Amino acid sequence: MFALVLFVVSALAGVWVAYDSSLSWPIFLTLLGSMGLFFAIANSLILPRLTAPVLVTLASLVALYFVGQYAHFDYQNEVGPLAHLGRITGSLLPDLVVFTPQPNGVAGFLEGTLSLSLALVWQARGHRRLGWALTAVIIAYGLLISGSRGAWSGLVVAIGIWLLLRFPKQAPQLASLGLGLMVCLFITLYVIFRSGLNISLLDSILDASSSRLILYRNSLALWGDYPFTGIGLGDTFTMLYSRYQLLINVPYLYYAHNLFLSVGLGQGILGLIALIWLLIDFYRFVIRVEGIGLNSPSLSIFRAAWLGTTTSLVHGLIDSVQFSGDYWTMPMLFALAGLTIALGRPALAQSEAAQEVNKASKKQNHLWRKGLVAIAIGLAITMAIFWQAIAGAWYANMGAIYQAQADLSPKVDDETRAVIMARSVAYFDHALDLNPAQSVANRRLGMIALERENFETATVYLERAYTQEPRNQATLKALGYAYLWTGQLDSAEELFQQVDFQSRLVGELRYWHRWWETRDRPKLSTYAAQMSQRLLVKQH
Repeated sequence: MFALVLFVVSALAGVWVAYDSSLSWPIFLTLLGSMGLFFAIANSLILPRLTAPVLVTLASLVALYFVGQYAHFDYQNEVGPLAHLGRITGSLLPDLVVFTPQPNGVAGFLEGTLSLSLALVWQARGHRRLGWALTAVIIAYGLLISGSRGAWSGLVVAIGIWLLLRFPKQAPQLASLGLGLMVCLFITLYVIFRSGLNISLLDSILDASSSRLILYRNSLALWGDYPFTGIGLGDTFTMLYSRYQLLINVPYLYYAHNLFLSVGLGQGILGLIALIWLLIDFYRFVIRVEGIGLNSPSLSIFRAAWLGTTTSLVHGLIDSVQFSGDYWTMPMLFALAGLTIALGRPALAQSEAAQEVNKASKKQNHLWRKGLVAIAIGLAITMAIFWQAIAGAWYANMGAIYQAQADLSPKVDDETRAVIMARSVAYFDHALDLNPAQSVANRRLGMIALERENFETATVYLERAYTQEPRNQATLKALGYAYLWTGQLDSAEELFQQVDFQSRLVGELRYWHRWWETRDRPKLSTYAAQMSQRLLVKQH
């Protein structure tokens, strides 16, 4: 219970720190509604025997709409055989488009219910079995044409776990087989990669994996600027990532594509701790119930519910659809988790074996409390020893919040904006008073000096930041620009060559070439043109 309260409190704090709270309220309200649904189902205010059919029916309706209207959606970027198949089957019905869902969002809504639909097929008899089989087919087909590799990965993991539970005597052999298949797959991919064969699907997977890893690294670096509070809940990621990590002033990516990064970025360290705490409690509960056992009908639905939840969580490791713009997918995840609790809780209360388990659980909880006390003491000692570094990071975090409000808030006038920026600079200066090597404060002050065209001052701050974080893309790029505008082209080139997506950087330098021309700064325009040419030559 405390973990849920902590999660909500951190989410509310995420609304407060957002540079524009209107970007945060929709997901916060969706989160509250999803938690309300979770409590209603978990406490059997909605009967568990009705919950599973309702969730599957709802998912099948969404899948039917997605499949039946696929050809009429504006999916110009969806290519390949699965998209082609979706357009063929989607053209059989007339255009009835009400809204256009993202394919990955649809997958995030459907993925957790496939196991539930199969459990209903298993339990049903006669014509009802045929009806539930049709829902399972339409859900599975919707997942197929969604093209969501994350959903497919989650389903593979869920199927593997189900096999291990279904055939416990063969579990070692099944685990060995799965591990062997994974090793063979990686070896095959490595051989194909080293051989230079041009396989479009493989190239697509490798490109997507490379881009995703770059996104994770940069998102983690951005979170390093806001470790205590996060950047704000909801759609704040877009411009903060572009402006302060990529150093561009236009939207580029819209969310972090990872559940843990999304929560950490949106809600800070407390939100991440709450999420991990919730997941630990959930799976401890599942393990206890699985150990006690349920009667066959309840067991199949219980197992399907928590495996469906697991499918969504595995998907969340590579794409956090619930924390993207597809907020409507969030209630399904909470509903599946609530159904798991509702079905498992009576077994723990009624089983004779549960008494021993409860005793063991109490001992475990006692150990947990001791562990938490030990952690708290350890944190207190750490803070006492490193209080200056921690306090410096806190002030830098606050400075970054006010900097974003000054730069991006649509609700303040120029005079108020200047006041907010002065407050931001004061926080950064205070951070440096406590810790002169504080990388965030040095980098952000350097970026502010760059924008004010104080290039020598920017160089001083950014060089200090670079000594602390030489691989941070924001620091590399900002210091590269500081060197460039001060005429140190060789030093700038050395840094620019370490920046991701060189072709995009060349395009930015060409933009700067034209920009400085319009500002009647021919020397800076020439520097930008020369640097773009140097990088272009290196690419070839």
